[in-house]
Amino acid sequence: MFMAAAGGYVHVVTRIFQGGLLSMLISLGLMMWLSVTPHNSETEKKRLLILSTFAFFTGTGLGPLMDLVISINPTIIPTAFLISALVFCCFTLSALYAQRRSYLFLG
Repeated sequence: MFMAAAGGYVHVVTRIFQGGLLSMLISLGLMMWLSVTPHNSETEKKRLLILSTFAFFTGTGLGPLMDLVISINPTIIPTAFLISALVFCCFTLSALYAQRRSYLFLG
């Protein structure tokens, strides 16, 4: 989530990676590379790096949408980020503190 936010920040502030076809193709390539990389202890750091890079380029792909939202109301982006993080934390805590542990298997 933080890497996607960093990708969106890079697009909005620096305009180095313009969101569009190139970032979409890079994201698809990284997703395919991640799916064919075997999962074992030797490739764990490599897979984490691929996943982080995928999230970064996904964030740059969301850059044009963020530009549109900023032009409408700039407070929407931090509000949406904080509310989604709060909801995620609440659901995680409710699953951990529930008497029935079946909620842990929902997501």
